[in-house]
Amino acid sequence: MTETKVARVRLREFGPVELFRLGAIDINVGDWCVVSFDRGEDYGKILCIETLSECDISENQHVVRECQTKDDIHIKRNRKDATGQIKGCQREIITHNLEMKIIDAEYTFDKSKIVFYFAAEERVDFRKLVRDLAKKLKVRIELHQVGVRDETKIIGGIGCCGRITCCKSWIHEFQAVNIRMAKLQQIQLHPTKLSGVCGRLKCCLAYEYKNYRELEQTLPRKGQRVRTPEGTGDVIDASLLKQTVTVKTDDDSIGLYPAAQVTVVSRSKARAKVRAQKRRTKGQPGQRGRNNDSPDNQASKP
Repeated sequence: MTETKVARVRLREFGPVELFRLGAIDINVGDWCVVSFDRGEDYGKILCIETLSECDISENQHVVRECQTKDDIHIKRNRKDATGQIKGCQREIITHNLEMKIIDAEYTFDKSKIVFYFAAEERVDFRKLVRDLAKKLKVRIELHQVGVRDETKIIGGIGCCGRITCCKSWIHEFQAVNIRMAKLQQIQLHPTKLSGVCGRLKCCLAYEYKNYRELEQTLPRKGQRVRTPEGTGDVIDASLLKQTVTVKTDDDSIGLYPAAQVTVVSRSKARAKVRAQKRRTKGQPGQRGRNNDSPDNQASKP
């Protein structure tokens, strides 16, 4: 079975991630490179290098070379030219009375296509706009609608930590983030604490989620029945990072214990023991029902 060396490349600054045949080219992760398509040439950044046993990538889709000084100059010139087309595109949008806002624009390496990134609250029918722009610019036009997270990634911003947002500085692909991640990390569930610049849940909630999941496996959950050195009780609080639990025992005393000193017990068995202990304390027999033929019952009969 033939193995093929491929590179996962982020096209341009904000384009999609694609696989390209690498061949014998000596290139490293993080380098910028020129790549080839069926329709022409483009550029991008190497995200990772893999070896595939089965590869269905076209022979024409491959890495041409690592970006050289002349390539960098060419890319910067294209970038400047694409930015200069934004105002003209926005004027056409106004002419067509469309509810959309251009965020950024990029030319491919060979300038055979220009990509406009735009934001809109709803889906937009921009077919007429594309035809008119293609007549004026004489290149292929691509309009790509982005969400609020991608918009922040393109524009950038300063997070609550005082640093440039992660999506702008280093994140290549967004991870799914949900409210459970915040609950597990015991973060205050308030919109201002959980929302990033984009108004969505912060990406950093996912950074340590895996570690918290591993810690959760070694710690009793709140409400569970546990056995401690001072007796049996219920967990009323748990600290994942400190690996400690606060337990309220059956005699109403509250203690703080390391997770290694407590053992989860069956709640049904624990309740049975508590009921049996109460019956013994009150002097009641430990049987479910009293015998009707007992001497006391016989004495009470007429």
